[in-house]
Amino acid sequence: MSLFLANNRFTKRTYLMNAYASKGVIKETGQAYDSTHLWLMSPHKNPGGTFGLGYEAVKWGDASNYDRIKHINLLSTGPVEVEVEIEEVMQGSGDKERKVTVVHNLRLIQPSDKTEGVGQRKAS
Repeated sequence: MSLFLANNRFTKRTYLMNAYASKGVIKETGQAYDSTHLWLMSPHKNPGGTFGLGYEAVKWGDASNYDRIKHINLLSTGPVEVEVEIEEVMQGSGDKERKVTVVHNLRLIQPSDKTEGVGQRKAS
């Protein structure tokens, strides 16, 4: 495990681009799976050094988390601003070690959250 990622837990604002729940049992092995998959907008470096937007596919706990956001029709609304609490952890060992992003919590950003404190005056 990398010492640099041992305690890399933070909160950031980004956009939720897609989500779905996945729960079942693999027929061949009998192994159960249960998770919520999210696609979060993230910056990507392009060939030639320019930057653009893409997505990062991450898991957010079990399939029951999807119930908190299933009312959002992303096809109609487009990406939705969210605040996510995430942690970057190392999984595996040796040549198979890789960084995995784990979402611990997700909160929808309401329009009032965006304007709070902007252009407001205190009453005299």
